[in-house]
Amino acid sequence: MAEDPAAFINFTRIGPDMFHELLQVVGPRITKNHTWFRQYINPDFKLAITLRFLATGDSYRTLMYGSRVEHNMICSIVRDVCEAIVSAYAGDVIQTPTEPEEWKAIADQFAAKWQFPHAIRALDGKYVAIRCPKNDGSLYYNYKGYHSIVLMALVGADYQFIWVNIGSQGGCSDAHIWNQSDLKLAIERGLIGMPEATPLPGDDRPIGYYIIADDAFDMRTWLMKPFSRRGLEKDERIFNYRLFRVRRVVENACGILAQRF
Repeated sequence: MAEDPAAFINFTRIGPDMFHELLQVVGPRITKNHTWFRQYINPDFKLAITLRFLATGDSYRTLMYGSRVEHNMICSIVRDVCEAIVSAYAGDVIQTPTEPEEWKAIADQFAAKWQFPHAIRALDGKYVAIRCPKNDGSLYYNYKGYHSIVLMALVGADYQFIWVNIGSQGGCSDAHIWNQSDLKLAIERGLIGMPEATPLPGDDRPIGYYIIADDAFDMRTWLMKPFSRRGLEKDERIFNYRLFRVRRVVENACGILAQRF
């Protein structure tokens, strides 16, 4: 680590300082005691194995030869470390606003950076490739031709994840996953502090705040989607261009995440 920081970053996708910070937080959660049957594996080694797995997607058997740890043990290590990371950081890293002022701050960012007022977040789903689980048939097989789970995400103007739903079967549509989500139910029941409607710049009619999404989702007063692509007027084409431009933030955020891990 100290001898070649660049190689360490290439191996784990994070720098030594971040690795030590992460180890301090999750280390106590993944440390186990010695037993009569085996000695425990150091938490820093567990973390390094997990980060390598996330960085490369290699199989447990492939990682076994580089780490000299049995593949079934690596499976257990990866699961435990990932659960520890989520438990330690989920509340700090992904925070869904619950007050109107917080949503308005996000809308101001979208208006300033993407010239699309009253947008409070962008919504989309991303397929995460997996091996087909046993006895699940085509439940995880998506229309792109491979097995996956779905990462459904709401993203702010600065590519920050505001809300995520992970683990739905790849054979489900984005709309189906969204319709079954707790957040959609909370929005419909008015439980997350959506701001009151206000006029757009240069207008006097109150317009509500909304999520930006694509054609896969149902239109709502709080969810904006593009016009159908057939027979569009000039104003409608301009609107679609602006909306697609804003919605790219969620695609870019997922792309950045996939590039790192």
